[in-house]
Amino acid sequence: MNIVFIVHYFPPVNSSGAKRVEAISKYLAADGHDVTVITTRKTASDGGFTEVYPEGVRVLELDHFGRMCASEESSGAFEPMYTEKPSLKRRIKDVVLNVLGQVPDPRLPFALSFLSPMMNAQVKAVLNRADVVIGSSPPWPLLLAAVICKKRFNVPCILDYRDHFSECHEMPGGRFAKWLELKIDRWLVGNASHLVTISEPMSSYYRTMAPNVDTIMNGYDHEVLDAARLRANPSVPDKVVLRYMGIVSPGRVPHNVMRALVRLKASEPHLFERFQIEYYGGADLIKDALVKHYPSIDSAFSFHAAVPYQESLRLIAESDYLIFAETSSTQTLSAQGILTTKLFEYIGAGRPVLGDISVDTLAGSFLRRADENNVIGVTPDIFFEAFSAADFYQRKANVVSDFAQGLSRRAQAHQYTDVIRQVVAREQ
Repeated sequence: MNIVFIVHYFPPVNSSGAKRVEAISKYLAADGHDVTVITTRKTASDGGFTEVYPEGVRVLELDHFGRMCASEESSGAFEPMYTEKPSLKRRIKDVVLNVLGQVPDPRLPFALSFLSPMMNAQVKAVLNRADVVIGSSPPWPLLLAAVICKKRFNVPCILDYRDHFSECHEMPGGRFAKWLELKIDRWLVGNASHLVTISEPMSSYYRTMAPNVDTIMNGYDHEVLDAARLRANPSVPDKVVLRYMGIVSPGRVPHNVMRALVRLKASEPHLFERFQIEYYGGADLIKDALVKHYPSIDSAFSFHAAVPYQESLRLIAESDYLIFAETSSTQTLSAQGILTTKLFEYIGAGRPVLGDISVDTLAGSFLRRADENNVIGVTPDIFFEAFSAADFYQRKANVVSDFAQGLSRRAQAHQYTDVIRQVVAREQ
């Protein structure tokens, strides 16, 4: 089949949000499909340029006017939402988000360029022969681009939701913004051929808008994880190394782990001294929590810039433990449905996880099923008990259970193939 993805997060940018389409497109191409990814032109403000295009995939980069234009790292600098000292530009963005939500997205002109009669001839040719167009969000304008292609090129379109657009618990926005997001989301869903989301709670939410919804979860790429394990270095002598990879948002501060460490230092300082806790990426909220609430354990923490994806996987594979923290709220389907790429990479690496999250959440239940060595809970007592046990300081063997093996990106690509075939057959 001729399959076209329209995405923003994609190589060369180093972003966990890029990994879903990057890996699935690679495996679809390996299975013999003709796969094209149409993506936005990137600058340094989108993230570090450390990643390469997936093998066998045609990639077309377009600027805001729909013109072919290669990414360029020469200008701008990436700045996450949750940063200690936001720039003027970041503060302006935050004001807009708080008032108008996600609607005024900078990728909106890119999406509208698919209406242009001056569209690049190569892009037009790819879309004319496509069997399906898949728009993946966030950001939401990529969904709009897929719907525009459906109408202009008479091709079925699938909307791939990695996060909620409307009623997203992590995104700011006033009452009017939330109302408008819901209106736009309902229009997008109503004009799509099919929807795919990354969790059953998210699918349940979108089934209130349309019947044709499938769940294809996030996962891990076993090929790159296997290679990362081969590159992993020996553990640090007399230390237990805990790592967290990625940006820390307000719901991802592991307060219960940190409170347990405060107790450990007070009662058994010789054990606390063995902790080496490393954060890679945007972790200003952790720094702030240490200063305001947990200054006594500051010495165990170190902070590092984000690293290239392959390096990140190596660091994951050689860790003694991995830290996972997520909201345990069940008040919204958005909060219930969080299954991040990080979660699956942690599980696929086979290293034990300290999960500051309720086992009643979907992510918490996955961690519980993946490995009996994982420590999961939402009280300091659970982690303090683990930290006080002698075997906590003995490195565990890698455990990639049968459950974990079923969460690979290759399996997702096979699921996507089945969904695409059904959609194409239905729309003919």
